[in-house]
Amino acid sequence: VMPSLSIHILSIALCLSSGFQQGYIASVLNQPYAQIEQFINSSWIERTGHPISDSTLHLLWSLLNVCFPIATIFGQFLAGWMCSQFGRKHTALMASFLYIPGALLCAAAKWCFPAFELLFVGRIIWSLANGVNTVNATVWIVECAPPQIRGRMAAMQEFFMALGSLLTQAVGVPFSTDELWPYNFLPNCAVVVVSMVMFSWVAESPQFIMEKYNDVDRARKALAQYHGVSEDDPSVESEIRICEQSLGKNKEKKKTAGGGIETSHTGMEIMFMPWRAKDQTSRLIRYCAWVGVMVKIAYVFTGARSLRGYSTFILYTLSNFTYSQATWLSFATGLLRLPFTLVPVFLVDRLGRRPLIVVSMLVSFVSILVMIVAIDINGEWKYATFIGLTVLLLINTCGIGSVSRFYAAELVPRNLLLSSVSTLTMFEALTKIGVEFAFYPTANVIGAQSLLLFLVPTGIFTVMCYLMCPETSRMTVNEVLNNVAAKKKMDVVFPM
Repeated sequence: VMPSLSIHILSIALCLSSGFQQGYIASVLNQPYAQIEQFINSSWIERTGHPISDSTLHLLWSLLNVCFPIATIFGQFLAGWMCSQFGRKHTALMASFLYIPGALLCAAAKWCFPAFELLFVGRIIWSLANGVNTVNATVWIVECAPPQIRGRMAAMQEFFMALGSLLTQAVGVPFSTDELWPYNFLPNCAVVVVSMVMFSWVAESPQFIMEKYNDVDRARKALAQYHGVSEDDPSVESEIRICEQSLGKNKEKKKTAGGGIETSHTGMEIMFMPWRAKDQTSRLIRYCAWVGVMVKIAYVFTGARSLRGYSTFILYTLSNFTYSQATWLSFATGLLRLPFTLVPVFLVDRLGRRPLIVVSMLVSFVSILVMIVAIDINGEWKYATFIGLTVLLLINTCGIGSVSRFYAAELVPRNLLLSSVSTLTMFEALTKIGVEFAFYPTANVIGAQSLLLFLVPTGIFTVMCYLMCPETSRMTVNEVLNNVAAKKKMDVVFPM
């Protein structure tokens, strides 16, 4: 299937508003971390007359970093309501607009000395908007992309995430000084404007058109535009039927072919109330939804996401590189990461999701182990630390890091998609908060052993992913659910 111009524009706009921003926010504090810490300390001295203690400074720095996942959670909760109320398109435009004041407030902190709190306020607004767009991007692309290229379109998020991270690292090399660090935040504003212009050119999601306006002809036209086919194409008709089914257009209760099992529970009941939603269909959907949660949490515990934001700290403070070497090596890793993000774009629909998840988890375990040993040898093997960190970031970029963005959305029925995606991403963000908040202060005290926070869970999740993750490549969600049901010997059959 050749992707249409509309799906290309939608995919790139979603990538710029979601993945790119996520990479930018995660990495923008990485290289100038020493200068920003010094700015916070100087602000404290200006107000109180004495410097801040090291332990308090490390705590504040961790809080500044975890503003990102904390605010993201609220954005993800807000996304479900916004997508239902305003549609995917207007939600994307509103959330993207918030990026501009978020970035400008972060930069303004320096110019409004000693108001270092503006860093926190700007980062919270920026991250809140990214939480909304993360959910919206996943839902919108799954609703509009043909199944044959859905993985490829969704995998582009990781490429743009690496692009966002690389841009801020490239800017960070010259701008990581006491005077210039605010300029790290500003290039993002131009990218936001480009994404908003692109959103104005694409159609609304056919799923929302059906939900809000019950306009089948308009929905069919939008879907045909995204699929690059005529409105009477069988693929369009098939997707329209899925939209109608998800809206409950067939009033009679849906029964499975095997046992007359009702599927009348809500998504929240299925996921969190097993005593109420205890029929086999609900059990099957619950199992698949929690597998999606497991994959997202497994990615967090590989450490790739957290350590990417602390790469300069790891190379400079833990591995005894000079500060200049650490910033350049951090940039080099970001540069290497970019082509690796294209691997899943070309292979995720060919190789499949499951091999990419399992292999990347296994390599992550080995990489973290190498880093622990190299740091403990105290500088003699510092390049082994760099290699271990680089391999960890690269393998996750072309493996679980990319797949986890959309894999969970391929495991749940369309009518539960919006609520499920916002719930699943919330679990990921909660885990990320705990991990990121704990790592930096702990690493400053115990060094390499802090990486056990990632090593042990990665070993456990590698085994669990191997045993539990189904393949979803080139399959509709009903095909996936039927395959899982057959494997688990459950008497459930979804209509094909």
